[in-house]
Amino acid sequence: MPNDQVLSSKCSSSTSGAWKVPEVMATIGPTLEKPEDLQRAIQAGARWFRLPCGYRQRPHVQNARDAKAAASGLGIPVQLLADLPSSRPRTGGMQELRLSLGDHVLFWDPEVAAATPTQNGSAPVPLPGLSEFIHKLVPRQRMWFCDGRLRFVVDEVHERGVYAHLADGCIALKSWNSLFLPDSVSPFCVITESDRTLLAALAAGDVHPDWVALSLISSEQDVMDGRREVSALLGPNVRIMAKIETAPAWEQAEAILSHADGLMVARGDLGLAVGYLRLPEVQEQLVALARRAGKPVVVATQAMEVFAETGLPQRAELSDLSLIARQRADALMLGKETVFSPRPIDCINFAREVLTHETRRFEKEAAASRR
Repeated sequence: MPNDQVLSSKCSSSTSGAWKVPEVMATIGPTLEKPEDLQRAIQAGARWFRLPCGYRQRPHVQNARDAKAAASGLGIPVQLLADLPSSRPRTGGMQELRLSLGDHVLFWDPEVAAATPTQNGSAPVPLPGLSEFIHKLVPRQRMWFCDGRLRFVVDEVHERGVYAHLADGCIALKSWNSLFLPDSVSPFCVITESDRTLLAALAAGDVHPDWVALSLISSEQDVMDGRREVSALLGPNVRIMAKIETAPAWEQAEAILSHADGLMVARGDLGLAVGYLRLPEVQEQLVALARRAGKPVVVATQAMEVFAETGLPQRAELSDLSLIARQRADALMLGKETVFSPRPIDCINFAREVLTHETRRFEKEAAASRR
């Protein structure tokens, strides 16, 4: 990432030109996937739809087809983004495991081992896919689950698995909790065989996403490799969005963006990677970087989750939406707000209203300052 002096010296170019209201990207999922609901989402203001491809069992091809049909029926264009999860694993089927600080676990790969390994004092935790990246783990590295609410530290790495202890957290470790490795560089494959199968199915169904997002990238090479595979499956017209969610990706953001068509500030994992105190600064830098490059930038994750649950916006949520408008991001991505929400349409409508109001306010302030 360019240093702060370089960033500040170029920021003036990112604030020129007409103000544009950030668009709303809605994630398709259990509470937003019926054709009539997708149509209502567009009417409420959604102009992007995201397919969360990490949920392998979801009907992504049909959802993509329904989203495009809804947009066509209304005569309102939308952009479709297929968000690939990388090879980051999730815990396998297991009994809920509650641990105390200092308790030891043995992460093992059920796709390789014939039986659950045993080790005195260590609870076995299945982690399918572990064997693919175990060689990149070393003692004292961190292994985080549940958005960092469970933090393990690696003690030893052996052929049979990874021994680690719980360093922080008090919630239960459960089935399908995803892993985050804040200290490892490019530990996962950008595109997996499951991703290839899905992209081929989209192409076969004549449903071509406008964008493909690449997760947990760390370098420009990851983007180039991902683009090559996506182009082979979907053709050269699909654009690549680089998700910045690791410290290496942030440090190499300028080089990454030079090979990508757009950028997503994926604040969930990124907050874990750079630390919460630095996250607002990093978000500001990344949005400015993309704007200077003239490429779309999306701010994602945890913008309105309280509103989604209660129907009442937190004051911090209002301030967050205002900041996204002030920074002049191109879009806001709603995740849980539309996927697992009692009020997905309300979230879309409310986000659009606040982003529009704040953009117009900042536009007027900017015009007045030029007089």
